[in-house]
Amino acid sequence: MSKREKESLDGIKRGWGKRLWSTGKLAASAAQLATRQVLGARGEQDRVLGETLAKEMDKMKGMAMKVGQILSYFDGILPEETHAALRSLQQGVQPVAFEKMKASIEEAFGQPLEELFERFEEEPIASASIGQVYRGRLDGHDVAVKAQYPGIAETIMSDFSMLQHISRIATLATSVDGPAIVRELRERFAEECDYIQEARHQRAFREAFIDTPEILIPRVFAERTCQTVITSEWCDGDDFYTFAARASREEKDVVARLLMRFAYECMFSLGMLNADPHPGNYLFPQDGRVVFLDFGCVKHFPKAFLAHERRLQLILMDNRKEDFRDALMETGMVAKPKKFDFDAHWEMLRHMSKPYTVKHFRFTSDYIKRGMEYNQPSNTNMLYLAIPPEWIWWQRLQWGLHAVLMRLDAEGDFQTLFRDILSTSRVGDI
Repeated sequence: MSKREKESLDGIKRGWGKRLWSTGKLAASAAQLATRQVLGARGEQDRVLGETLAKEMDKMKGMAMKVGQILSYFDGILPEETHAALRSLQQGVQPVAFEKMKASIEEAFGQPLEELFERFEEEPIASASIGQVYRGRLDGHDVAVKAQYPGIAETIMSDFSMLQHISRIATLATSVDGPAIVRELRERFAEECDYIQEARHQRAFREAFIDTPEILIPRVFAERTCQTVITSEWCDGDDFYTFAARASREEKDVVARLLMRFAYECMFSLGMLNADPHPGNYLFPQDGRVVFLDFGCVKHFPKAFLAHERRLQLILMDNRKEDFRDALMETGMVAKPKKFDFDAHWEMLRHMSKPYTVKHFRFTSDYIKRGMEYNQPSNTNMLYLAIPPEWIWWQRLQWGLHAVLMRLDAEGDFQTLFRDILSTSRVGDI
């Protein structure tokens, strides 16, 4: 093992020199991929570049790794070989050394690890963007212990300080308040580094779905949870890609409805959403249930936002274009109405809402790719959108959910499910 490889196992790349080195390698690999996309090139090089991207993002952890996780399942952005290479980021492949993680856990609780748990496996089962997950045993129960990387919170905040300056320049030619969006993202990441807050979120979601046997949210062990460590009940199950490979058509469609139900009931019935719907945050037991993991990134929505968005979604579903302009204006999305092309935006949102406007829909790669095309620079409305911070999370949920459902090749009547959720929800009433 080289000295550089050993250093990466001992901790996360910190300091501007090391992180800029990774950023430079990321940028170079991304530029090569973009060039190959333009030229229509395909082949082994797409996989190699994907592996380089995954390796550097994994070393940086934090925000870089989270971006890589999103790219890994958003079909149409990158070649399929690159998507496949980036999937390693959903569980991580370059863990921080156990001795460093052990010392961090012991410091957090003020006790030796041997006294904290009856058993604690040294090999992590996952290396995520902010922490590593280990299997252990506590009071006779198998548990999953997520421990935060030492210094990751400071590293992330340092990255955001740089991003705050960049955002002012990047949005000069638009109506988007870039710094406001960065502040919103920074707040969510700061919360994600607080595992006591995550434990509260996890309990709230568990309580909300406790009477839904198909949905399982692990319980939290408070006595082994603190700001940098969270301990939950251990749950067995296949990972997303194993499930997708072995499940029948019927099983996939049942799971697809569960994923959709969870996402939209959380938003429109609970007024909050688990904003990180990547495939690594699901487990699929053989009994047909879905286990939902990782409640660090949770967004709470104002009632007014939910009311306006619910109205807009119903208008799109019912094809009531005559009501669209007023409904869109209420959302705060339109910064310059006189220059805004409402017809073009209607077309874009109708495409996004297509799974809920027809009685039978199948999530395909072509559907996702067509949606991505609306976000090209040729869409002049991008210059006149305000993009409230809440909208970022709503879009991340919907696009992320659709990308996951496409990976399942899901099909069925999603319209009835979504309409029922919108119709029965009362959180957004104002």
